[in-house]
Amino acid sequence: MPNKVDIYDYKIEITKLSSDDGGGFLATVPKLPGCMSDGETPDEALRNIEDAIKCWIDTAKELGRNIPEPDKYKTEDDFSGKLTLRMPKMLHKMLAEQAEKEGCSINQLILTYISMGIGNEFGRNQISVSFDGNFPFYEELIENPWDEYRTLNQYNRGSSFNLENPMISK
Repeated sequence: MPNKVDIYDYKIEITKLSSDDGGGFLATVPKLPGCMSDGETPDEALRNIEDAIKCWIDTAKELGRNIPEPDKYKTEDDFSGKLTLRMPKMLHKMLAEQAEKEGCSINQLILTYISMGIGNEFGRNQISVSFDGNFPFYEELIENPWDEYRTLNQYNRGSSFNLENPMISK
């Protein structure tokens, strides 16, 4: 590793802390084990992690330990958008049948399921946002969150809004 390390090249993760953990936000650097800091706001946690990274690197140098290289930042241009996927035949059959029921392609259905899963996982670490539920299928979404795609697709059929590609109207 070169002697000069740019602390801004390291990926930083910020997580909201529960009230049991004292509230606020925790900033961690996955490449630097144990390097963390907190703050009352995400911005404060981010400002505080800068000092933690410097201290971590200085301590590692003093102890003669290796300093991990920061991950190279990747843009969307580094990815093709294509993915080959192998799955059991039964799962393929189930997806094909569900896609036919929904009136969409298997690709669109899988993309929707992946997006829902990523959205749910991402949402666990985010600040909760509330709204008044002032739309027709709100209660149904709350009761059956994994039925979102079918519910939304049902309402989509009578709407000018295109859920498969929100940028295009029907």
